[in-house]
Amino acid sequence: MQVNIIGYEPSRELEWLDIHASVMVDSAAWWIVLHRKPGYPQPIVDLIATVDDKIVGFIVIEISPEIISEINPAGFVWEFGVHRDYRGHDIGKMLINKAHKIMNREHEVNKSIWYSQDARAQSYYRKLRMKEIGRHWQFSLKPGKDLKKVLKEDGFDCWNLRGSCSIEDFARAKINFDVIEDNETLKPRICIGFEYIK
Repeated sequence: MQVNIIGYEPSRELEWLDIHASVMVDSAAWWIVLHRKPGYPQPIVDLIATVDDKIVGFIVIEISPEIISEINPAGFVWEFGVHRDYRGHDIGKMLINKAHKIMNREHEVNKSIWYSQDARAQSYYRKLRMKEIGRHWQFSLKPGKDLKKVLKEDGFDCWNLRGSCSIEDFARAKINFDVIEDNETLKPRICIGFEYIK
């Protein structure tokens, strides 16, 4: 199998979205479907893996974004995945290695930051010897009557809210809020952060 790691081209957006949706199906890493490929304010490394000119994997790393300002310079991995039919062939590793080569050469950055609430992804990052740098809960909740009233005063109505908290604060969040636990997509998951230096 000939795998090519190349730069993403905007003309392939629909194909990219298709593979992204396919990766989402069997991962807890995402809970919203992308209908357009996101843009980013800082420079990015945006690669795809192809087999027979068909996209089978992707990686998008934003260089020194605001979300990780306290540890910049570093790249933050927004999107990463390989279609299930092509896993086990080191395609993910090829994407990561080429992305880091570009980061080093073009931006003098050798560190990437990864977060995921998907257990399989977390296991994969450990296999690559990424260093764990933090944990937090990600969850959804049904806003209570009082919170809905406050939000409605500012013209905002909602059914569910999505957020996060520290590991230590989750027990308190469950006491104070109606945390959604019976929905496979929205149920609470521990999100683990990793650092990869190459």
